[in-house]
Amino acid sequence: MSAPPPAKKAKGDDGAPVHDDEIKSRDFTAKQEEERGILHFRQVQNDGTPEGLRWLCELKEIFGTQLPSMPKEYIVRLVFDKNHKSVCAIKNIGGVQQAVGGICYRPYYKEKLGEIAFCAIKTDQQVRGYGTRLMNQTKHFACTVDKLDHFVTYADNFAIGYFKKQGFHMQMSMYPDRWKPHIKDYEGATVMECYINPNIDYLDIPAMIARQRKVVQDKVASLTRHDIIQPGLAAFKNGAKKIELHEIPGVQQGGFSYEAHLAGGGALTERESNETMLAQTLQEIFTNIEKSEHAWPFTEPVRPEDVPDYYNVIKDPMDLSKIKEKLNNGLYKTKEMFVADINLMCDNCKTYNPPDTIFYKTAIDIHRVCDEEMRRLGLA
Repeated sequence: MSAPPPAKKAKGDDGAPVHDDEIKSRDFTAKQEEERGILHFRQVQNDGTPEGLRWLCELKEIFGTQLPSMPKEYIVRLVFDKNHKSVCAIKNIGGVQQAVGGICYRPYYKEKLGEIAFCAIKTDQQVRGYGTRLMNQTKHFACTVDKLDHFVTYADNFAIGYFKKQGFHMQMSMYPDRWKPHIKDYEGATVMECYINPNIDYLDIPAMIARQRKVVQDKVASLTRHDIIQPGLAAFKNGAKKIELHEIPGVQQGGFSYEAHLAGGGALTERESNETMLAQTLQEIFTNIEKSEHAWPFTEPVRPEDVPDYYNVIKDPMDLSKIKEKLNNGLYKTKEMFVADINLMCDNCKTYNPPDTIFYKTAIDIHRVCDEEMRRLGLA
């Protein structure tokens, strides 16, 4: 499942724009369609009923189309296996009920965990929040009907980003003897785990996020002068190359003191407070990272012709050539900005590549080299 494109001004099915305050969660639009009767979800399995078999047949076709690397015989065997269950997303399209996606999983009741075998949404129905709503519905069924508290899945590089957004992670918290005897190991895939919290109503997440957002906004409003709109900066239009923080309208009114910032508990070192010295120090750190024997995968951007699916998984790419360009242009005003790009570069590598690959290991090594250099030069 590919990641969604950059956010645009949201619209409902009727074309009317959705106010920013209404954009509360990834499955907000799907939940709206549920409430209007356009979309619904049901748990199905091979119980021999014509209705159940119909939805399993439609899901089998969706999984076969969306997961072309999976053998068709394997998909059929698992979807129709009576030990497996599926949650089917069903949409009213032109007055006809059609399956538009689904998740197939195997519940292990004694261990209270489920293994997700397949997860897919039809291509023409993606980027509508259906994938997130489908996962939340599956968690709801697994928790309330099957009494499970964990999901486990093996995700390939195409799916890692999706599963991360749905609360899955690559650090297994369960004891191995709870899940390993039941979960088949897949070569080239990454095992991921998700805790299903019984205290969360997964069907009410859009409203829950709206309540949390309101609490945060009310708190910010009580602590700030959010009602005052400052004029925009004109310094850069007039040719200025930089501007001091305290010269920005509203900063001093908000209680900022440049002297207190330098002399406070988190006082900057001389290397950090002096712009020239900071630039020289970051340049030295970068040079030593670039010379490292572990830097070879990061010297240039990943080429789409070499890794066609890379930019479907990684939406904010970073490499050493970009960092070098930003250094040369003086764009790193703090050590944190520099470290953030190093971290992004390494995290991207670890997101795309499984832990047992040389690329994943080099990302860890580059992170270590950066930390050592920072400490050596007094920026830790």
